[in-house]
Amino acid sequence: MANLCWTALEKLRAVVLGSGPPFEARAVLLHNIAPDLADQNRGTVYPAVYLYLLRMENLPRRKFAGFSGPIKLVADVRCTGERFDGLERELASCVETLTAALAANKGSWGEGLIYSGAYAVKFEPVKLGGRNFIQSAKIELDLEACG
Repeated sequence: MANLCWTALEKLRAVVLGSGPPFEARAVLLHNIAPDLADQNRGTVYPAVYLYLLRMENLPRRKFAGFSGPIKLVADVRCTGERFDGLERELASCVETLTAALAANKGSWGEGLIYSGAYAVKFEPVKLGGRNFIQSAKIELDLEACG
């Protein structure tokens, strides 16, 4: 089951990296970490995308499967700037790029993972952090998994 979840995160990372600019490979990380901790522990590259597992639910949908049910993943997109002017526009552009990549990758992701194309986006307010100001948006999506 843990391998299935990690595989789902790696598949999502491939989708994010396949969307092209503005996301660099070193800025797409498989971590659930608060922005202030991320900035303290490493030279964070922005815009950054943190991918993590939010929830999984094992439902007895498939006989003899060790796991079958939804896996909820989050892509936490973060943008920063010295001023907060234009930050929301940059974040919206990043979210649009990522959601377009998700739309282009509906269907089977292989290894028992299926993405329906549905997602929800929650925009957070601007906070202090990063290069003075930081804003994030969390994109939540469900994969149907069987493994």
